[in-house]
Amino acid sequence: MNYQWYPGHMTKAKRELLTKIKLIDLVIEVLDARAPLSSLNPDFQDIFSTKKKLYILNKSDMADDRLTIKWIKYFEDLGIPAVAYSALNGNPKELKKKIEEAAAEIYERYEKKGMKKTVRALVCGIPNVGKSAILNRLYGKKKLEEGNKPGVTRGLAWVKLTPYLELLDSPGLLWPKIEDEETGATIALIRCIKTEILDEEELAFYLIKKLSIVAPQMLMQRYGLDHLEQDAWDVMTQICKKRGFLMRGGEVDTERGAKMLLDEFANAKLGKITLELP
Repeated sequence: MNYQWYPGHMTKAKRELLTKIKLIDLVIEVLDARAPLSSLNPDFQDIFSTKKKLYILNKSDMADDRLTIKWIKYFEDLGIPAVAYSALNGNPKELKKKIEEAAAEIYERYEKKGMKKTVRALVCGIPNVGKSAILNRLYGKKKLEEGNKPGVTRGLAWVKLTPYLELLDSPGLLWPKIEDEETGATIALIRCIKTEILDEEELAFYLIKKLSIVAPQMLMQRYGLDHLEQDAWDVMTQICKKRGFLMRGGEVDTERGAKMLLDEFANAKLGKITLELP
């Protein structure tokens, strides 16, 4: 399946971002807690290789809590502080404290030089991981446009968090060519790529294969299945029959079933599931 989606505004935003690098002291990359590795933009590793980093594992309310803890330890073992958060129901005061802790070393460095300089942090990530939603919670009111779909934020915008800390919101940026098909499928499942450009049935079959490994009981429980067939097509057929997705002549409507399965996973109706292990 072709997972390439790199609209023009991303090229423009990346170019603009490159002009701001000298202003940035701290890079806060927002990841999706359900797929922390796939939602890491490899381009950012190169662009911000010299910058201090903090990872926010957003949408932790939709991910497996035990695995989120393991992912935080994984990143911290690499020397990068990380924190779990939910822009939907998380405590913004706790997150603000974590950001200030990450910025403390930079504050101190400026103070030693006798400078009362504002620390500037970039908030970045791939599309639809919740960057603007997080900033709105931190800010205390809706200052930035947000939405449960990729491509809502189009330009850069500064938000003052404290007298000496400013955050820069940025559009969701993918990397120009997604080489690994599994990574492409994973970020498509968490809605970081517009699903309209994809074959939803093929993506749903991939999801069934993935869930059969990471959350078989949740899949069976949600759709009332007493066992899982080995073939994803047969599992989809079972699901369609259970939901009554039938066309004339009793043929199963796999197109409708695929759309429903993708929507229910994306909205955590199957439960708290993490697609990747650290």
